[in-house]
Amino acid sequence: MAEVSREYAAALFELAKESGREKAFLDALQGIQAQLDAQPEYYALLSSPNLSIRQRQELLEQAFADVPEYVLSFTELLCEKGHIQQLDACLQEYEMLYRAQSKISTARVVSAVALTDEEKHTLVARLEKISGHTVVAQYDIDEGILGGIVVHMDDTVIDGSLRRKLKEIEGAIDR
Repeated sequence: MAEVSREYAAALFELAKESGREKAFLDALQGIQAQLDAQPEYYALLSSPNLSIRQRQELLEQAFADVPEYVLSFTELLCEKGHIQQLDACLQEYEMLYRAQSKISTARVVSAVALTDEEKHTLVARLEKISGHTVVAQYDIDEGILGGIVVHMDDTVIDGSLRRKLKEIEGAIDR
């Protein structure tokens, strides 16, 4: 199914690029996803064999009349092909394409204690300098790393945790 999501998202992204509306399409997809997540029974209704495909598409048209036409058609196509449950995966793929084109990286920062606003700002500035991208950071706390931070960004992990440093020292002593 990942292949289906990737292909569908790529096709929609190409349509968005042609009209220069990549962000508008992303916002619309996120809005649809949020509304469907808020009412999970709607997924069941859109997948129900008791309704014709046209009836399901009409439900989508009524609920999402304000979204761009291509995004609505995309959602209707997912419904028609029986892939409406893959909307979240399609959204994730679309977001990856959008971030890559817009040079936006997402960083997950794990620290043992909460970072101050100044520390967050300094860290994001350094990550932006390293990557050459705009960085959007998400922060988590894990006391298990003992100290320091671990950054997961794109396909890279920067482990500056005290736990890792202690393991390195332990490895050096064991030699």
